[in-house]
Amino acid sequence: MLVGSFNPAIFQPAWFAKLGLLSEETTKKAEVKIITPQVCHFETDEFVLQVVDQRFLVQSKMSADPAPLSDLVSGTFFILEHTPVTAMGLNRQMHVDLQSEEAWHRFGDRLVPKDGWKSVLDGRPGMVGVAVQSPMKDFPNALFTMRIEPSQRLKHGAYFDTNENYSAQADEPEPLKRLMQILKTRWEKVEPYATNVAEHILTWAKADK
Repeated sequence: MLVGSFNPAIFQPAWFAKLGLLSEETTKKAEVKIITPQVCHFETDEFVLQVVDQRFLVQSKMSADPAPLSDLVSGTFFILEHTPVTAMGLNRQMHVDLQSEEAWHRFGDRLVPKDGWKSVLDGRPGMVGVAVQSPMKDFPNALFTMRIEPSQRLKHGAYFDTNENYSAQADEPEPLKRLMQILKTRWEKVEPYATNVAEHILTWAKADK
């Protein structure tokens, strides 16, 4: 996801095909939800693209390989090199099956201890969500955030949503160019990094206190 100033109406399938960023076959099969001066939303078999005035978002579908999206975004903004962009987010979502109701509750209790709540709330208190954020030491003005919630897809599952947020620096002359370089550097590392953090938390939560 990019944050900045965009012209949604240009980001339609035919535009990507004309510039060689997507194949004719892909764009002909694209499902256009809406294209107006204020919003563009279309889907292909591999990804969903949504653009509004201040946000450009492209997201791979569950069954698709996310790798080509890096080339799509970098190619798009190589052409639109003067687009004002202030931030970029690289996200990863995961649903993990915890196998049983007991393990599901134990995981939530480990992340958010309920002792302080039990004396003032009725029934069994449960975790609705928790978020943790930390700076990314190798990148100025960058933050890593992980949110954990009960999964809406798996009965006894946990949902992990990670975001690497990179912001333009004050008075930076070419923020878009730097952010696209970060995209190239980080793209293949986002998934394993997020998976490693999630697996660490899952292992820690299972360990004896």
